[in-house]
Amino acid sequence: MKKSKIFALAASAALLAIAFSCQTVNNVFGKPELSMEKVGIKALDLEGITFNCNYSITNPYPIGISLKSLAADILYNSSEKFTSISSDGGVSIAANGKNSNALDFKVPYTTILNFAKSASGKTSLPFSVNGSAALDLSAVTGLDIQSFSIPFAKDFDVPVFKPSFSVSNVKLKLPTLAALSSSLISSGVGSARATQLATSILSGQQLSPNAFDGIDLNLDVTMDLNVKNSGSAPWNMVIKNCSLMNGSGGRLASISPISGNTISSESASVPMKASVNTLQAGAMIVSILNKKGTNPSVAIESGISFPGLNYAEVPLSYSKEISLTSIGIEK
Repeated sequence: MKKSKIFALAASAALLAIAFSCQTVNNVFGKPELSMEKVGIKALDLEGITFNCNYSITNPYPIGISLKSLAADILYNSSEKFTSISSDGGVSIAANGKNSNALDFKVPYTTILNFAKSASGKTSLPFSVNGSAALDLSAVTGLDIQSFSIPFAKDFDVPVFKPSFSVSNVKLKLPTLAALSSSLISSGVGSARATQLATSILSGQQLSPNAFDGIDLNLDVTMDLNVKNSGSAPWNMVIKNCSLMNGSGGRLASISPISGNTISSESASVPMKASVNTLQAGAMIVSILNKKGTNPSVAIESGISFPGLNYAEVPLSYSKEISLTSIGIEK
């Protein structure tokens, strides 16, 4: 017989020897406990804030028990029900053990701003989680109940926050005729061909898809990243990784802020620049110059934090397709 089974039988016999009442068993071992450890922000997107409720259940008995169900209401201002959450049963808590889990729920920005209308001037809103967990105690000999319910409650703050992003004023900067011809010659293009190609590029003539094949030339793409918080919560945004992508999702170049990468104002327009090399992005540059082909896109990864609220920095990503016809050519 396995040791674990022998232990379970021995523990069950020990409980039988102690008493046949719930009160006596609980006096000896204590009662199961649920700790709602924290409610934190798990993720941000452009629709709302996803929170997670981290909880743990402690089993004092020398025999395993299980969670039958866990359900809670999410309340605004301790009274107005926003939504309900629940967890599937069957989660085991080992003998004398502890099991930690989490439940997720999302609060849309529209809901936050609507609640904020009646709380003028507030930068965060009071929410709470109120519920109970039902435990299956049928495996514990000596108890006169088969289940045990543990109520729990936890308050948390929701920042009055709604972000929006856009990209504008996208431009491809071309060198002068002399500088462009010189770069083409340095890449091995003959003098006459270099002058002809440079003239075609600068005059806006249609180029062949392979016009930049084998040519090592860096061109700057500039743009403005426009950021806005429609809510009243103080916030910090750190721009971390930005990329210019081709139509199939391939990365063409890194985009960097021209000045600082931190935004803390209600709204800001951040100048950005990418250095695009024709060896890697020749086809896309031709598409931009010809105004024909697959649109590129901008992908931005940032970190958002809320000063004054006890939440860690949360990532927020933004991706935007840029129409070829909207990209200006700067000479």
